[in-house]
Amino acid sequence: MHKIKYDIGINDNGRPCIDLTEGYEDSREDKFFAIELARYILQEVYGRRSAELDKNSGEIMESSINFLGQIGDEMAEIMWNNMRAQAEIHFLLDTTRYHVIVTSIKERDDLPEKNILAFEKLYDRRLGLKVYVINEGKIYELVNGLENENWKEI
Repeated sequence: MHKIKYDIGINDNGRPCIDLTEGYEDSREDKFFAIELARYILQEVYGRRSAELDKNSGEIMESSINFLGQIGDEMAEIMWNNMRAQAEIHFLLDTTRYHVIVTSIKERDDLPEKNILAFEKLYDRRLGLKVYVINEGKIYELVNGLENENWKEI
């Protein structure tokens, strides 16, 4: 899970501002969060107050929401591609005992065919996918097919 640690400081003009903690490392995930949060806030304000806005302000606000949405969509695509690539690298290097953790056999069996999110990576059901089932304390691997009957304990 990502965490952004910050303090509220005062800038040179005496205005409160966000002070990122010392040692903060700039990340695209943090920028994505900021863009999505800004869009969410503008949408909420616009939804509640649009009737009170003059035509020009309403158009500017709509335009801003759309612009932030476009930026967010581009950033989401970059992140999605990165998550897919990281999963592929992880899968090919086979440096771990399992790729996904679930609580139960039912949860394992309910894994979708595509876009299984685990450890900030996106996997698909494929031969060799390994899943650790907590309640069982066992690791299962997909062999000879992608259906639930193809999970074999390893």
